Amino acid sequence: MEKISMNDIRKKNYTDVYRLIYQEGRISKSRIASMLQMSPPTVTQHLAALIDDGLIEKQGQMSSGIGRKATAYVACSSVYTSIGVEILPNQVTAVILDLYGNVIEKKEILLAFSQEETYFDVLSQSVLELLQDAEIQESAVLGMGVGIQGLVSEDGQKVLYGKILDCTGLTVRLLEERLPFPVRFIHDAECAAELELWQKPELTDAIYLSLGVHLGAAVITNGRIQRGRTGRTGTVEHMTLVEGGRSCYCGKQGCMECYCSAEALLESGEQLPDFFALLRQGNRQHSIRWSEYLNHLALALNNLHMVLDCIIVLGGHIAPYLTQTDLDILFSKVQGRTAFPEEESFLLLGAQENNAIAAGAAIPFIRTFLSAI
Repeated sequence: MEKISMNDIRKKNYTDVYRLIYQEGRISKSRIASMLQMSPPTVTQHLAALIDDGLIEKQGQMSSGIGRKATAYVACSSVYTSIGVEILPNQVTAVILDLYGNVIEKKEILLAFSQEETYFDVLSQSVLELLQDAEIQESAVLGMGVGIQGLVSEDGQKVLYGKILDCTGLTVRLLEERLPFPVRFIHDAECAAELELWQKPELTDAIYLSLGVHLGAAVITNGRIQRGRTGRTGTVEHMTLVEGGRSCYCGKQGCMECYCSAEALLESGEQLPDFFALLRQGNRQHSIRWSEYLNHLALALNNLHMVLDCIIVLGGHIAPYLTQTDLDILFSKVQGRTAFPEEESFLLLGAQENNAIAAGAAIPFIRTFLSAI
């Protein structure tokens, strides 16, 4: 049997005290001692150590109806931060998150994607300027996650498949040699799913379907995103929905991408706000297109639900425009196709965040910090 040293016990107590303060948001010393069943002197010792390390601070007093009010302890949310970036063909969005996942600073720049050195010069400089604007030291950055339209290696160091941006083979070296903190690539749909899990930790088993300009998905089991043997779990966008159907950017025909993405819904030059404005006004042609889109989406959702009997979260660019009526119609269409009808809908709307992919790209570094402390 492995012996537990006094140093191990002290480290565990230190960690337990910090995590409790982090989880509670605001708590007194006596409450910490009671909840952790720890002696007051031991709690005092670890509170002092955490303050010295800059992880917590005293912040006023706890509210109390009677007697002397106790000192309140809170976690220092910005002692460390994480950066998230979303790379699109003609735009970059960058955000800085604190340890609670709150956006401290955000920046959007028009920048046409390229694998030229100058692209990474501009991108890196923009990130450093974002830190300056937020008055955050580079040493306080845990790392930077980059949400990208492509499949990436398990360690996040290389793009394995990036046809949309034509970036297959791209490595993080071009960013890490320009920035003083670690960088990793993350599939954009996984980024959005990470944010969903952060905001809804009770969502233990689900399929996250991103109805973005391009379709994407992530499979969540036991509260974790599954990547599979080769990192392709969740790439439902390339499942065949219509045999011999529309041509997909992957080179095949009839993929779900061609019928369920935002790009599949819109005509050339059309924007989502304009489409939905006319749809809600009762425009006949837009109503027909919307009905056809929902038919294809219902077919896809039924197929997914037959494989994984779980909640399906709908996110991406289309999600903010979906009404409860749309969800009811969609679920009814699914019910009309399935061999196993259900009374209760398994469709949920995802987080309505404009910067969901950028924010989600920053979350893994925060999770790693919290689990390692």
